[in-house]
Amino acid sequence: MSSFASSVARARKLAAITGKRKHIRVGAKLAGNALLDDGLEFSCETTDVSAGGMALVARVSPRVGQRIVIYLELIGGLNGEVVRVSDLGFAVAFHATLRKRDKIATQLTWLNNRDLLGQESLRAQDRIVPTSRRCRATFANGDWSWTEVVDLSRSGVALTGIQLQVGSDVTIGTTRGKVVRLLPNGFAVEFLRRIPMEQFDGDYVL
Repeated sequence: MSSFASSVARARKLAAITGKRKHIRVGAKLAGNALLDDGLEFSCETTDVSAGGMALVARVSPRVGQRIVIYLELIGGLNGEVVRVSDLGFAVAFHATLRKRDKIATQLTWLNNRDLLGQESLRAQDRIVPTSRRCRATFANGDWSWTEVVDLSRSGVALTGIQLQVGSDVTIGTTRGKVVRLLPNGFAVEFLRRIPMEQFDGDYVL
């Protein structure tokens, strides 16, 4: 077994263990957005992340016990509860299935091995690669064609397989948008409506 595969296996094993501080924790600065159960939305940044929770810094100080949805660059949307607040920030425990925690552990291992942790985001809009990449592009005249997602953000998507004219109206899956630029063997679409933060993660289907 390769060292990378061994790291993934160890992370997955630890991800299944419940209880305080029983998850592997990785020091990571990942930019994100948070949405509290009272509707307040704000920017935040992680200081460490595990498959069971994370520590964050932000200008907003939530209350212990508040439900929260956090969207992180390169990971996606996560649901949880504020479990600790201090002068340095606050901590969140995830409300996640074992399958979701397994995916988080795998993503953290990938990030660590790619030496991405601690770097600033290179994109204004955080983008992810969804699990389900094949989708249907429906044109304004009703015709359609299969295409494949390159990456996805809350405000748009890059696709490959066909090319369309810039300015064309198109529906990707069930999400309406407009072609804003061409890519090598593909195109980029800006959505008419942003994907809600609480729905946006790797399992999102267009």
